[in-house]
Amino acid sequence: MGVCNDRAVNYLKTLNLNTILHPEENIAPLALIGEFRGAHGIIGTLDQLVENSSAPLPAVTSGAAANISGQRTSKLPISFGLNVLGSIIGALGGNLGVKAAYEDTRRLEFTFLNVQRDRANLIAIGDYVQAGDVRWEHIILQKYLFGRGNLYVVTEVAKSDEIGVTAFRGLNASVSLDVPTIQQMVGGNVSVGVESQASHTLTYKGQKHLGFGFAAIELAAGERADDDGDLGLVFRPVRAGTVAMAAGGGGSAPMAMESDGAMTELKPVDPESLGE
Repeated sequence: MGVCNDRAVNYLKTLNLNTILHPEENIAPLALIGEFRGAHGIIGTLDQLVENSSAPLPAVTSGAAANISGQRTSKLPISFGLNVLGSIIGALGGNLGVKAAYEDTRRLEFTFLNVQRDRANLIAIGDYVQAGDVRWEHIILQKYLFGRGNLYVVTEVAKSDEIGVTAFRGLNASVSLDVPTIQQMVGGNVSVGVESQASHTLTYKGQKHLGFGFAAIELAAGERADDDGDLGLVFRPVRAGTVAMAAGGGGSAPMAMESDGAMTELKPVDPESLGE
């Protein structure tokens, strides 16, 4: 997918996650992401790619992500930071007018709290694929497996129902904001609190966990080295910057995807809508 070198859109890279700028509640592991000539979206699930598998569909486990909860992002330019903040508050069910409270700031820093991680085991994904039949002849899947498109399977999703936001007027001088005023701006669906008096960090908490970051691996057609050159599904590591999802065959072991870019939204689409 197209690479975007803007530093502002890879603020989750240090967490080994790809960024979803517009958090999404329904994204889950085992979703298939199709990309074709810059357009992208969730086109199906792993069990629609592989049929007649004698192995069970990989289970998705959920648990607290202690290594992500409380981790701070880099300080983002205010224009980008407000877009991120607005999209998160909107997805949590709040009003977007809160942006006005940050007009005198220059940078925003985010902290994701109460982070949950939904994850599918990579070996189980490989077992499921190896024990079944890939739908090589499927008219839609062909353009992603053989053509100009790319195909990815989501392996984990990081979700949160609460974020901390620290505003900066300069490089290091944090700004104190009025909580009651901001609470009135965002409305009753999102509660506003203070996570740290010392850093002036405010928290925004909603009623549902939203996916804000994800990891995935690429799937592609390739020759199976252990089967006289027969066609097989290859799991490929994704190099940093390779899958940069923005608006608008080796046999290496799978690994978490890093990205120099971000996805403005990740939602189900009709695969045919991604182009010919």
